[in-house]
Parts: sequence; structure tokens; C-alpha cells
Amino acid sequence: MHEIFFRDQVRAEDRHAVREIVTSTAFFSASEVDVAEELVTERLAKGEESGYFFVFAETLERGPLGYACYGPTPCTESTHDLYWIAVHEEMRGQGLGRKLLAEVEARLRRGKGGKLIAETSSREQYAPTQRFYLSCGFSLEARIRDYYSPGEDILYFTKNIGPLERD
Repeated sequence: MHEIFFRDQVRAEDRHAVREIVTSTAFFSASEVDVAEELVTERLAKGEESGYFFVFAETLERGPLGYACYGPTPCTESTHDLYWIAVHEEMRGQGLGRKLLAEVEARLRRGKGGKLIAETSSREQYAPTQRFYLSCGFSLEARIRDYYSPGEDILYFTKNIGPLERD
């Protein structure tokens, strides 16, 4: 495998790359894939004002192999949402997701740190995602039952990134 590097500048061609990465996982519906691409479009149109920040993992030869999208949670001091973290199916199980998450955390530590929130479904299909968050130091903080549909809950995982100051 060629050397992987990370970048946070978003390019027009990233719309296609994100669509390809998310589609390759076979986890997401067509409308969810559209949303993933829309966030890239929003970032390109509005820059940092969009509230969406990206980290792409890529090689010079292949281009993007995975990405994470995160941003500050509105009306909070130092909480951030992890909107997407996805790795192309051909790269799954090789530690790239962990490296992407570590890059997001490093960027947050260079800022204010704070709390990072990741949400996912309770469906069995998402058990590997749930295990991923737990193995990366997140805690299952909340569950809202029947959120997506009857029998499908939303799970909120949280992780403190850097010191949080309390009064």
C-alpha cells in the first residue's frame, strides 16, 4: 500500500469521492448518500461558515480512501458532532477509520478540545460501528427508542477530547 496522507481542504472532485466511499460501504440508503455529498457541496459554497469540516485520507495514486466530516454543535461552547466517518470498502479493517478519527481528534485538540458526539442506529447492521466507537474510547451516553422507526433506536456515543473546563 502506498503512503496515506491527510488533507482538510475540500475540492470539487470530493463530491464524487465521498459518494463513491459512502456507496462502497453498502450501509447507507440513496438519500443518506445524497446527504453525504450535500455536505461537501455546502462546504464548497460557504467555506468554514458551513460548519462542516473534513479530513480526507488518501494516497497520491488512488486519491481519497476515506473521510470524516465533523463540526461544532450549534449553541455549545466546545461540543462537536462527528457527522460522517467512512472508509472505502476495499480499505475496511485496516485501521484507516481509527487514523481518520485520530486526525479529527488532533484537530479538535489544537482548538478548544471539548466533547465529540457520534450517533448511529441500533440496527444489527450497525453493530460494527457501535463496537468501533467503543473501542476508540467513546461511551454510549444515550439511546432514544424508536427514533428512526419502530424498533430502531438512535445511539449517542460521546468522547472527551482534551481538557474540559468546568466551573
